[in-house]
Amino acid sequence: MIATATLSGLAHNGGNFPRFRARLWLICEVVVTSPAALTGPELELREQVRAFLAETLPWGTFEPGLGMSAEVNPEFSAAVAERGWIGMAVPTRYGGRDATAVDRFVVVEEFLRWGAPVGHHWVADRQIAPVLLRYGTDEQKQWLLPRICRGELCFCIGMSEPDAGSDLASVRTRGVRDGDGWRVSGTKVWTSNAMRADFMIALCRTGEGARHQGLSRFLIDLRSPGVTVKPIPFLNGST
Repeated sequence: MIATATLSGLAHNGGNFPRFRARLWLICEVVVTSPAALTGPELELREQVRAFLAETLPWGTFEPGLGMSAEVNPEFSAAVAERGWIGMAVPTRYGGRDATAVDRFVVVEEFLRWGAPVGHHWVADRQIAPVLLRYGTDEQKQWLLPRICRGELCFCIGMSEPDAGSDLASVRTRGVRDGDGWRVSGTKVWTSNAMRADFMIALCRTGEGARHQGLSRFLIDLRSPGVTVKPIPFLNGST
């Protein structure tokens, strides 16, 4: 809110940039010089992660990709899962550790700092597990969450479309009731790791009316009949 007010005031202040810079610096100083202190167990966890990465990752290399764009390495994800670092905040009854958000932050921060190959489990841990916990049925939770926590599943996110780009209000992929299930038809594009993923969480249109309404998300098994995945080659030959 402070930054917004300052930016808004800048247009009515005759271009008073020095004043704006001073106010922005003050805001940044408060944020940067007032970090939250980690507790003893959290610091110990950080050292455990650092030791694991130092032992596991090859020396003299650094993969610049982060998160979804990081290298996909199922063996690395399995090793991470063995240490209980995937699905950390998931309740123990579903295979997680019921850890705090800060514990998870400590682990993820080190993975990103080291450029770890987290691509296999990144979406599953970061997006899918929280969504399942909040909106999934108990059957879905029992079926998927333990496998996520074991690092077994790779997920992708189906949002962008050829005729809609990233304008999610223009999504045309449609879900229609078919008996006791749904029939989904459409095309997604720029879906990172779709060719490696087991499941996609896809945004689809299920209702009529205003284009910002009538949208639903489906969890789609990419091995299902009727699903075709076509990798998009990059200039360097990768996909």
